[in-house]
Amino acid sequence: MNHLAYRFIFSLLCLYLPIICLSQKVKQPPEKSVWKNIDSLRIAEIEMGKSKFTPFIAPSYTPEMKFLFSAGGLFTFTNDKKNPLLTRSSIPFSVGISSNGSFQLSVRANLYSKGDKVRQVGEFWIKDMPDNYWGVGYSNGRNREQDRNTTGYHRLWWRFYDKIIYQYKTNYFVGVAVDLNKTEASDLNPLMEDDPFILRDGTEIRNSGIGGVFQFDSRDLAVNAYKGMLLDVSFIIYGGLLGGENHFQVLEIDYRQYKKVSPLRRVLAWQVKAKTTFSKAPWTELAQLGSPFDLRGYYWGRYRDESMLFGLLEYRHMFQRKTPNKQGKLESRSGFAAWTGLGAVGQEFYNLRGKWLPNIGVGYRLEVQPRMNLRIDFGLGVKSNALYFSFNEAF
Repeated sequence: MNHLAYRFIFSLLCLYLPIICLSQKVKQPPEKSVWKNIDSLRIAEIEMGKSKFTPFIAPSYTPEMKFLFSAGGLFTFTNDKKNPLLTRSSIPFSVGISSNGSFQLSVRANLYSKGDKVRQVGEFWIKDMPDNYWGVGYSNGRNREQDRNTTGYHRLWWRFYDKIIYQYKTNYFVGVAVDLNKTEASDLNPLMEDDPFILRDGTEIRNSGIGGVFQFDSRDLAVNAYKGMLLDVSFIIYGGLLGGENHFQVLEIDYRQYKKVSPLRRVLAWQVKAKTTFSKAPWTELAQLGSPFDLRGYYWGRYRDESMLFGLLEYRHMFQRKTPNKQGKLESRSGFAAWTGLGAVGQEFYNLRGKWLPNIGVGYRLEVQPRMNLRIDFGLGVKSNALYFSFNEAF
């Protein structure tokens, strides 16, 4: 890991730690003896605005990292004592080491302040791993055999992404997004050394971009919505500002809808997302499928091209208890989710015929904090599958 990665870790801590520290100045809950059980205490502490941390240690399996052993947690807090439950900020994070020698660090933040007038969504990733590159286009991803001499290489990658938006009217937001990232590819296989995109863009690629964001968001809770919709449109221009070396643009359109299908906690959710790049984006920044947040089960980055489109339909079901708990409630902390989806990559959106990739999966949900779930998903793709451990829903 080079010194620039360490500088960005330091920048990330400088960005989020002041917010975390400020959140500690909240009213303390009553003595534990007042509450009948641990679950009552847990809910009472959150309702009174106390910060909470839920740790986890778990194995997982993905096609790109094989068996991954991760440790991390979910940290939540609020700066709004009048509405501490529904506007709680969340920072899930994890650090993992895998059976193929990979290292991964991920931090994802959803922060709310000024009575939900200001929102901040941030991500920070580091991956140091043996990886595979099939080339650009659906045909390469589908037909090229995975092997050390055809797809294998080593990748060191980090990314810092931050989006800050302001609510100027009920449910309407505008703001800015910043994206800084770098990829270092080494130990290339013979096919990669002759790949036209590698020859054009190189193996050490630094990008920096800044752009605008428009959002309509009527969801009742962003990280686990029961109802409402989201329309997010962003356009980022990459160039020499902030140390970038490549000039290109990226347009993303993300539509999500949520509908409660019963008075209980049972929700039908769907998402359609499109991404397209302009002006010869480098091979590392082309639209990709297979992350833990879209077509779960595919190798992340196997399918890449100038444009990407996918759709997901997911049913989420939280169980009911047969008998009330000590609080007199029938709501269980366990549940499940099942989804199906379809995605494609290509040069243009209007030419995706014959390039579609199906996806199905099922997952377990455990409510570790009110409306905050531990997510365990198993997804299936074409000749591919993956098991994910994470916090909050995929979308």
